[in-house]
Amino acid sequence: MVLYILTFSAVITILFIIHRASKSPHPFWRAVGSSISGILGFIFVLISYNYTGITLPINLITLSISSLLGIPGVGLLLLLNNVIF
Repeated sequence: MVLYILTFSAVITILFIIHRASKSPHPFWRAVGSSISGILGFIFVLISYNYTGITLPINLITLSISSLLGIPGVGLLLLLNNVIF
């Protein structure tokens, strides 16, 4: 339960920082779009496993990174997965 509260607090804090730092007229929707594109990129990597042989583990950390950082986050996860393993 504490983990969910901390995760929720972190997401709200990050969205607030994005809102303050962005010069876009709608920074919230831009952040939501980035999160959705990161999750879709993560799903694409999982679906393309049969063709590429590259996969990522599905857990809270990888989903959080891909959601918060978007497509560059998925690229970072792929890079770290290939460097470490």
